[in-house]
Amino acid sequence: MNISPSPAGASDGYWTIQMICQDRSEVGPRYVCHALDDADARLIAGRLPGATRVGYDSYRIDNPVGRYARALEIGQSESVDDPDLWAVLQSARRST
Repeated sequence: MNISPSPAGASDGYWTIQMICQDRSEVGPRYVCHALDDADARLIAGRLPGATRVGYDSYRIDNPVGRYARALEIGQSESVDDPDLWAVLQSARRST
């Protein structure tokens, strides 16, 4: 399983999750989730389709504003099929 670290002690927020083949030759489904913390985001990611067969990368993000804002309850995730939305979510990655 490939997991990119989020900051320790991060609290309630949004994460992007992307399924990745172990050799990184392919990417799989993409998701955004709202979790209590990094550990909770990892639990959510582990339950998503494909997580046990491949692996995933996860990143803490700032919830975008406007058209691309997400309104998920804690513990919810949603698939991201729109490439424009995915690009916005990727640009919202937190550096710390």
